Amino acid sequence: MRGLTVALGLGAALLPAALAAQEKSAAKAEWPPDEAAVTESLPEDKPPLSLTEALGLPGVGARLDLTGFAGALAAGDGPGDVRFTGRADLFVDLSSKGLGLWDGTTLRTHTELRASDAGAGRMGGALWPQNTAALLPLTGEGIEVTSIYLVQSLGAKTNLLVGKINAIDLLASDPFFGGWGTKRFQNVAFVAPPSGVVPPTIMGTVLTHQAGDVGITAMVFDPEDRSGDYWVDGLFATGVNASLGATWAGEWGGRKTTLGLTVAGSTSRGIDFEDILGPPGTVQGTRKGSYNIALQFGHDLAGSAKGPLHIGVYGKAAIADGNPNPIEASFVGGFAGHGLFKGRARDRWGLGFYYYDFSDTLQSVAAPLVRFDDEAGVEAWYALALGGNADFSLNAQVIDPATGANDVALVLGARLGLHF
Repeated sequence: MRGLTVALGLGAALLPAALAAQEKSAAKAEWPPDEAAVTESLPEDKPPLSLTEALGLPGVGARLDLTGFAGALAAGDGPGDVRFTGRADLFVDLSSKGLGLWDGTTLRTHTELRASDAGAGRMGGALWPQNTAALLPLTGEGIEVTSIYLVQSLGAKTNLLVGKINAIDLLASDPFFGGWGTKRFQNVAFVAPPSGVVPPTIMGTVLTHQAGDVGITAMVFDPEDRSGDYWVDGLFATGVNASLGATWAGEWGGRKTTLGLTVAGSTSRGIDFEDILGPPGTVQGTRKGSYNIALQFGHDLAGSAKGPLHIGVYGKAAIADGNPNPIEASFVGGFAGHGLFKGRARDRWGLGFYYYDFSDTLQSVAAPLVRFDDEAGVEAWYALALGGNADFSLNAQVIDPATGANDVALVLGARLGLHF
């Protein structure tokens, strides 16, 4: 419980000061606002310190995020000491038009610097990391450029992305998923729900097209994680992965609603779980091809994303082959939004639940040696806005780990982010 005390103590010490700093600028309106008020746009919250403005270079857009974490296993199996980790994320866009060249091309990069305690990302025997930011990129601590790709406009409704792409970057505008573990949820089940088909960093191409209310996304990429690769050597050497998705965005009951379907598949070979415990000296069997089919939805329950109050419900349900894909089915969903309290329109929050049904074949084969179960968890977080350049978050996760010999785990954490 020592780790729990320190983690909560950190939050208790910082929260009053943060609230006091915001008190003078708190809104005086009644809360919650009436329906007319929540449809109005929030005033611009321009960061006092902007890296793009500091550079002052035509055609160059830049953002720097510095994030520090403290987390502790408050209950469950494992040490309870506080684990600290930190990271920096630098995003740079170069616009061909802004640079005085042709129109319609942008070079996007994402450079990561991770300095983490080895045990900070995964605690209590859980399979999915509770702190995504402490474990990605998979190449380890140090500096890695996980995105360097071109975005070419092919008209007003079509874009082509080519290069090395951090898959989480593609979820940057999602109101529930994504966020790199530094913005919203921290557990990878919410940050980038594992599918068994899409690695953290892909190398390939993405085509997006808007056809009326339906957005279409097609992807072709290498099956392997390419976080540490900077050239195309070995590209598609182990197979080809592809996905096709369509998302409808409209209104249901007068409120913004989205509904999408994505089918992803791979031709690469993976371990055949039926042969995983073959006799000594036998060649490990492999199985070719895997898939994941996902249905995703989102619906505004109150307010709007640009208003002073927003509450939305979101979910993603998926099925997969279960061999060689270790995942057989999954559900991830919950609620998220901002502005729950009077005068705190910039504060963000989320509450989510996930359940992963792992391969029955793998569980059956492993049963004589180890108990390998499905995994379920709940995560809740609240991010307190500290002006335009900072936020402070508290986070709690309750997880029933896939490693069945482990007790239910309670992980508590705090996160401080600086954004320029």
